[in-house]
Amino acid sequence: MDYTTLQAAILDQALRSDLATQCPGFIRLCEGMIRREVRALETRLTLVEADRWSAGVYNLPDSVQQVRSIQAANGANTYALENVGVSGIRMLPVDADPQHYAVSGATVEFRGVPGTDAEFEVIALGWPEPLATTSSNDLLTNHEALYLYGSLFHLYQFTQDNELAQFALSVYTDTRDKLNAQIARKIGGGSQLPAYNFGHARAGRGY
Repeated sequence: MDYTTLQAAILDQALRSDLATQCPGFIRLCEGMIRREVRALETRLTLVEADRWSAGVYNLPDSVQQVRSIQAANGANTYALENVGVSGIRMLPVDADPQHYAVSGATVEFRGVPGTDAEFEVIALGWPEPLATTSSNDLLTNHEALYLYGSLFHLYQFTQDNELAQFALSVYTDTRDKLNAQIARKIGGGSQLPAYNFGHARAGRGY
């Protein structure tokens, strides 16, 4: 399922093709619930030259909430970098192969300075990009009921059909609780990360 077929499924389920223009808004509200209520998922991503802001500083994607580990490639081999924190990174020389990193807000800084062909594999906790900016994501692929019934809940609230809204919310809630339990088993039972703020400032960007 992708963003387009999700919208079609929502309208078909509700028998409300007249609400096609409002459907993206229902999905956006559903994604807000997901960010507030679903534990952060473990995701993998690659940082490349296009992500570099300056020198050894790279921008992290908006979807990242917490970096768990970073590996660098050295030919056919990979090796783990050490997280030394913001204060520790300033004390290290910049004229060596990258061995260390520090995360600050929406950026990660490496020491030494990576070459232009450097790539870093990041394991992080976060949420998928909003569907308005991508055609699909793993959460929609693997847990489409979360999106479908979360969006239907907001549609039925819009149409003031309280009984159907309550039903949709109950299916969404059951799916959410099962997913949270699955995530907890996989990454540990630590406390819930705070909801991601998509309005935070990004390094080197004016928004």
